[in-house]
Amino acid sequence: NRCYSFILLLIKMAGIIYIYDGTFDGFLTTVFETYTSKQKPLEIVSRYRWEPNFFDDNKHIFADKAKSERVWKGIISRSNENIANMFYLAFASEIKGIENEMYGYLEKLFADTTKQYYQNLLDENSFTIYKIARKVNYEVHRFKGFVRFQETADGMFFSVISPDHDIVSLLAPHFAARYPDRPWIIYDSKRDKGIYFDKSELIEMTLTDKQFNTYTGDLNKSVKAEKEDYYQQLWKTFYKSINIKERKNTRLMLHWLPRRYWKYLPEKS
Repeated sequence: NRCYSFILLLIKMAGIIYIYDGTFDGFLTTVFETYTSKQKPLEIVSRYRWEPNFFDDNKHIFADKAKSERVWKGIISRSNENIANMFYLAFASEIKGIENEMYGYLEKLFADTTKQYYQNLLDENSFTIYKIARKVNYEVHRFKGFVRFQETADGMFFSVISPDHDIVSLLAPHFAARYPDRPWIIYDSKRDKGIYFDKSELIEMTLTDKQFNTYTGDLNKSVKAEKEDYYQQLWKTFYKSINIKERKNTRLMLHWLPRRYWKYLPEKS
């Protein structure tokens, strides 16, 4: 059928939809594949957001560490480590379509022989990446003060969070430095993954048996340290005692501590 063949030809000319595994390494591997195959993407989308279409010309990509490393080093060589980290922060935003914005940025970065493009915040792609990365970094900074640990019966610290962005791995180094002498877990209930620190390294993990209340974040009594409830009540009492009623400013409090972050805070339960 000539009409059908013509439609397929138009689709191929428009570009390929690259479907990657959802990881940052997977995204960088996709970038590598687009350049080596010389097939420009019509769209780059995570497999978790991909909606199959009969007429799509698509290609599935899985993370390849060697290929992603080459792209990562290419980003640094064309800019610097701060820009590369900003790039990762933008990816962690999980904003719909961020991959295409990032690809547009990389196209300009790699095409620029002067190595000055990354300094141009007036460029649309550059400014968008910068703005999103700043927003994610701000949430990381916020959660350094919002994480509330509970102690388990075997002496481990455990905390549940539910951030807007995928920041649990970005938070982990801060707490590894703050609590280097004991194991802990920070778990992202929204994305069902966490970081486990064993006093020497950070390990990404998923809990198959969740020994905590997913609504409140409280540990089950069977795994909770005996004095944990007492400590939580002590914290609530302290929070209440420093709260000066005459100086209450709900609007200001909500600015610094939005309601969406209250879920796992014992002082707000």
